[in-house]
Amino acid sequence: MHGDSDPTAGGAGRGVDTAANHDREDVPDFRMARRHVLIELLRFAAQLRNDGVTVPTSATLHAAQALSVVGLDDRSHVADALRATLLSEPAERDAFESAFPTFWHRLRSGLSAVATDHDGPTAGGDDEREDGPTHADSPVAEDPGVLEDAEPPDIDDSGDGDVEVRIPTERRHVTGDRPAETGESDARRYSAVGGRQRVDIDTAQLTEPELTAIDRFVDALSTVPGRRRRQSTAGDRVEARRALRASLSTGGAPIDLPESRPTPSELRCCLLVDVSGSVLDTVDRSVLLAFADRLYDSARETDVFLFDTELVDVTEQFARGGGDPAAALREAEVQWGGGTQIGEAFTTLRARHPYAVDRRTVVVVVSDGLDVGDPDMLADGITWLAQRAGALVWLNPLAVSPAFEPQSRGMSTSVPYLDALFGFAEPADLAEAARQIEQRGLHGQVGYEYDRRLVGADSGGGSA
Repeated sequence: MHGDSDPTAGGAGRGVDTAANHDREDVPDFRMARRHVLIELLRFAAQLRNDGVTVPTSATLHAAQALSVVGLDDRSHVADALRATLLSEPAERDAFESAFPTFWHRLRSGLSAVATDHDGPTAGGDDEREDGPTHADSPVAEDPGVLEDAEPPDIDDSGDGDVEVRIPTERRHVTGDRPAETGESDARRYSAVGGRQRVDIDTAQLTEPELTAIDRFVDALSTVPGRRRRQSTAGDRVEARRALRASLSTGGAPIDLPESRPTPSELRCCLLVDVSGSVLDTVDRSVLLAFADRLYDSARETDVFLFDTELVDVTEQFARGGGDPAAALREAEVQWGGGTQIGEAFTTLRARHPYAVDRRTVVVVVSDGLDVGDPDMLADGITWLAQRAGALVWLNPLAVSPAFEPQSRGMSTSVPYLDALFGFAEPADLAEAARQIEQRGLHGQVGYEYDRRLVGADSGGGSA
C-alpha cells in the first residue's frame, strides 16, 4: 500500500506547507497520520472479511488511492469511496454499513489525536488501551518487532548480533534436529545477521502418506482458476460484449445473456522458502527440502527460491537434483541458516526475478514471519506480490500451535494481503490445508484458525 498516493493528503493537513511550517508546534505528524490511516484501512478490510465479505487482495490498495482523491473530511465521500473499492456484491452492503461507523470513529479520532498530540486510538491500537506514557526501555513498550510472549533475548559476548528467543510452538515432536529443550519452551535462533553455512544434510525419503498429503495440497492449489474464460450456461459472469452483439438482432433488447466461467489451469507456482535459523530449528530441514522438491515435480512450472538475509534462485538445482536437491545445493555451495529479512527477499525477487510471478502464478511462502528487516520494505514487497500473483498462500511453522496469533512484525504486516495462512511443520499439516481449499476455495474462510484439529484445543498463552 506504499506508493506515490498518500491517503492522508486529502484529510488531515491537506494543503499545509510543511517546509514553511516546520517549526510550528501545531503542524501534525504526517508520517504518523499516514500510518494511522493505512492500518485502520487494513483493519477495516480484515473486519469485512471476517463478516463474510469477499474483499480482493489488492482492494485495500485501491481503497487507499481512492481516499487520497476524496480526502478524509467528509464521511459520505469516504464511505462511497470504500464501497466502490472494497465491495463486489450488493449483498455485502449490510456488513459494510455495520462495520463502517466503528472504522470512521477510529479513523477520525486517531487523526485528531495525531493533530493535537493527545492520547487517542493509535494506528493499529485498541480503544481499550490504557493511557499513560510508554518508555522505550520499558518491557511493555509497543515495539512491533518484539514477540509478546517471548522471553528477553540473550546477546552473546562476541557482539556478532546472534540472539536466542524462546518461542512457544507446542510442537516439539515435529523434527529430529531441534535444539534441546530448555524448560518451558525451546530456544530459537533469531538474528539480524546470523551465521550462514553450507547445506549439509540429505533429502528425506518421505513416506507414502506424506507424499499423498503434499500431492493433495498441490492439487488443491491447482483449482485456482486462471485468467482464461469459456462459455457456460451456468457461469459466474455475463459476457457484456457478446450480449450487445446478440441484441442487434432483437432491436437492441438483450434477450439472451451469454455467461462464462473461469477455465481451470495447471498450477504455476513460485515457492519462497525461508531458510533462516529460526525456521531450520523448527522444521526438519531434510523434510523441508523434500517438500519443496515434491512441489517442484508436481506443479506444471515452479520457480524455487531460498532466502534468509539473501535471496537465492535454486530452481536449477531442483531441476537437476533428480529427487535429491540437497546434493545439488551442496554442489552449488548454497548457504542457509542466517537471519530473517523477508522484505529484502521480496524486493530482490521483484528487481531480479519479476518473471517468476504473474497473474497465473500461485505464490507459496514458507516462513515463520520473524522478520528483522525494514518493515516498510516488507510492506512494499508483500503489496507487490499480492497485486501481481494469482494467489498468495503463506505456510507458517508456528501456526500449528493452538496459541498462535499473527502478531510478530512480519506476520502482522503480511496477513492483510494473504489469501490464506496455514500451519506447516510437517507434510501431514498440508492435508488439512488442502481439505479447506477443496471445500471453500482460496477466497473462502480458510486458514490456520479453521484447522479442525485445533478445535477445542487449549489456546493457552503465547503468540508469534
